[in-house]
This record gives sequence, C-alpha cells and structure tokens, in this order.
Amino acid sequence: IYKKISKLSTLCGGEILFIIFSSVGKPYWFGHPSIEFVAKRFSNASQHFLETTDAPIETYQKERINLLVQDFNDVQEQLDVIKEKQKEIALAQRSHVTEIRHWWKAPIDQLNLRELYEQEERFTGFTNLISITRDKKIVAISSMHAPMDEDVPSAFPPRYGPNLQ
Repeated sequence: IYKKISKLSTLCGGEILFIIFSSVGKPYWFGHPSIEFVAKRFSNASQHFLETTDAPIETYQKERINLLVQDFNDVQEQLDVIKEKQKEIALAQRSHVTEIRHWWKAPIDQLNLRELYEQEERFTGFTNLISITRDKKIVAISSMHAPMDEDVPSAFPPRYGPNLQ
C-alpha cells in the first residue's frame, strides 16, 4: 500500500497523508512531503484547505460562465446584424416595389434633367418589351395554325385548313 501511495503522490504531485490502525490500535502512516506538513495544513488551516480544494472548481466554473457569456454575446451580435440586414432588405424591397409600380406616375414637369433621361429609358424599355411580347405572340399564334383575332393586325395572311394558304 505504501508503494502505491508513494507512486500516486509522485505522479499527481499531491500532498498525501495515509494513516491506518492495526487491530490492536497501533498506527501506521505515510505522508508526503511529510506527515507534519500535511497534518498541520489539514488541522490548522481548514479555511485554506477548503480554498485550495474549491479554487480549481470555482475557477473552472467562472471560466466556463465567461465563455458561455462570450458565446451568447457573439450570437446576439450576429442576430442583430441579421435583423438589421433583414430590415434593410425589406425597406429596399418596399422602395423598389413602389418605384417599379409608380415610376410612370411621377409628374414629368417636376423632374430634373437626369430623371427625365431615366424616365425616357424606362419608357423605351417598356415599349421594346411590348414589341417583343407582341412579336412572340404573333409567332406562337401563326405556328399553331390558328386564325388570329380580327383586332390583332398581322403581316401574315390567315390560313385556311391545315396545309392550305
């Protein structure tokens, strides 16, 4: 037993006091670094003993709490950034939708020169989009061999029958 206790104190670097009593009451002991040192520390300074045994646990708990608080603060900052971006996106979408819906309603006489050029570009784009869409529908209608509506002007002659012109 003494050899094992000695190895334990050497490996762990701890202070050990081991006392055993025989059946007749004779004490046998082992202490490291000495019996007196460990006995004094245990008997006279119980407050210091409790501080030294609880200190590593308290230090670990405080460090763990600090790490958890730091992680929480990091996540909270990320959440705040995400919420701010969502607000910016929602605001941009609302202003973009409003701008797209009402760009033609702006009073022309109140626009400056740059805004007038922008308005002209929008109208040109809109006119081109109408022309392209009209041409696509004409091609689609003529490829289906279906007669066109009378109110849609066409450069293509109407067809009569599946293969007749």
